[in-house]
Amino acid sequence: MSDAERLTGLSDWGGSRWEEERFRNDFALLCDGVETTGEVTTRGRSRSYARLMTMLISRLRYLDARKLTTGVDAERIVAPLIGTGMPRAGTTFLHGVLAQDPNLRVAKAFEAAILVPLPGPDGDARSAIYEELLAFQGMTDGHMLAMHPFGADLPEECLFLQEGACTGFFGGLWNVPEFLDAVADKAAIAYRWQIGVMQYLQTLSRGERWALKTPAHIMTWDELHIAFPDALIYVNHRDPGKVIPSMASLMAALRGLFSDREMDPLQLGQEQLAIWSPTMNAYATWRKGPGRDAAVIDVIFSDLVARPLEVVAELYHTFGLHLTAQARERMERHLDQDHHGKGPQRNYSLAEFGIDEADIEGAFGSYIDQFGIRREGR
Repeated sequence: MSDAERLTGLSDWGGSRWEEERFRNDFALLCDGVETTGEVTTRGRSRSYARLMTMLISRLRYLDARKLTTGVDAERIVAPLIGTGMPRAGTTFLHGVLAQDPNLRVAKAFEAAILVPLPGPDGDARSAIYEELLAFQGMTDGHMLAMHPFGADLPEECLFLQEGACTGFFGGLWNVPEFLDAVADKAAIAYRWQIGVMQYLQTLSRGERWALKTPAHIMTWDELHIAFPDALIYVNHRDPGKVIPSMASLMAALRGLFSDREMDPLQLGQEQLAIWSPTMNAYATWRKGPGRDAAVIDVIFSDLVARPLEVVAELYHTFGLHLTAQARERMERHLDQDHHGKGPQRNYSLAEFGIDEADIEGAFGSYIDQFGIRREGR
């Protein structure tokens, strides 16, 4: 943190309003975890330093800019369009399509990572700098891009808008169990930080409404509704028999950018089962009970892949949004040019992660049936 202060000439970490004491404590736990349980390589340590230093500098510059920006506290976040649900179920794909609507405001990856504009010889330098950071971290290596699209100018998900609050997102990059235990009950803090960030970004560039997404929202369902009480929410669903091994493989790849520790695939499979089975079954229970008539749209992966523009049109109609001809044309062009999911497919088997059909059906069978999810080839 002292390095970030020296590099920026700033020292205000937010005080009580932005939970500075809590931030300092959790950040110290994170750094200690990276060193003690993260088992980072020499290159992984350099990558970790770059990632965390970017976050710290961005936090300092953002808090300083926020104080200097007139009217930022008066900015309202009105009825954002929010996607969540199962990971690896098309949330990134759908978010990318929705981002083509000029009336929707998305946060690009470089904006989420470096919140305040950074003047350069050719204008704002944030995109170029963040693209270099992604490459240095290995995020744009071929094997990573085959799993998930990473790029400075791509629409980013909410976890990255929450990153400056030092959130559980970092558990995806490093083995830091003590840190994760410390932040497990702090979702409300992460949402408060995100809303503040969105207020500031809205003063720089605004749209008719925000388009947001992260699968992780489904894990903090109550906090999400408190943070965005008028949100227009859609929930993506896919056969967990495809999601669980795919997610386990992605987690292994992300950790592998920082550590050469051999990860136990059986443990990874069980971890993903333990995360997503109670999460999606809790949502299913809510949908049958209190959420029976809620204005939430369930998006089935097979429908989304087969007819994406029809799914988008249905989403707009149900939420009372106007899908303009310009937006539809841009979406069609994006679908023609987008390579997300169109490259060589990696087949993730359940057996690789010590899981079989009976495990999936036992953990998710009623959920699959309730939402009419197609059982894909496993």
